[in-house]
Amino acid sequence: MSQEDVEIVRRSFDAWSSGDEDAIRDLYTDDVVIETPRGLTNLRETVEGDDPVGRWLAENQEAWSETRWEVERIFEKGEAVVSFYRAVTVGRGSGVEVVRDLTAVHRIRDGKIAIERVYLDREKALEAAAQRE
Repeated sequence: MSQEDVEIVRRSFDAWSSGDEDAIRDLYTDDVVIETPRGLTNLRETVEGDDPVGRWLAENQEAWSETRWEVERIFEKGEAVVSFYRAVTVGRGSGVEVVRDLTAVHRIRDGKIAIERVYLDREKALEAAAQRE
């Protein structure tokens, strides 16, 4: 784990916030696994397999007309990178703004995000980050 891994995660937030699909794809492995908590959105809870980043991008664009990420902190924890952040989204169909405080545990492989698990509970996320994959 290194400061470089923290910067990879920081760049991912910048790329998601700007909507730069090429930059997003460059920051994730081709076989990335992205997991979100049950009930967080209407979106799939686990995205993996064939073009997971492309499918995740498409599902997000379909669900939300606007998305903004407000990063509170990104840091190393064991062999993972943890991010505390707020997601501010606007429902495409409803126009309703949804604000959620989230924590993600990122596992980096060969300079790219290989696993990204999103949690509603910071303590559970920190426990998961302390575990070896």
